[in-house]
Amino acid sequence: MRYFLILIVLVVAVGAALFTVPLEGGKPLLDWRHIERNWQQPEKLIDDGFDGLTGKPQETTVFRWRDTRGNWQYGQTPPPGVDAEETTVKPR
Repeated sequence: MRYFLILIVLVVAVGAALFTVPLEGGKPLLDWRHIERNWQQPEKLIDDGFDGLTGKPQETTVFRWRDTRGNWQYGQTPPPGVDAEETTVKPR
C-alpha cells in the first residue's frame, strides 16, 4: 500500500511539473489555458499543444464579431447565429 501511495505522489508531481517548469523557450511543456480553450477540440490539443518544445510562438486563428452594443468581441469559437470574421493573430 505504501508503494502505491508513493507512485501516486510521483505521478502527481510529474504532472504538475509539466504545467509549471519552464523549458528553453520560457514556457512550460503544457499550458492550462490552451487545454481550457480547446478541451472540446481534441485535434487542436494534439496539433499545437506542444509549443513549449519548439519555443516558437505560432500564428493563431481567432474570430471577431460585434456584440449587441456594437463592441468588437474576439474568440476561438463565435456564438451561433453571429456573422463572424476569421482573423489570424501573429506572434510578436
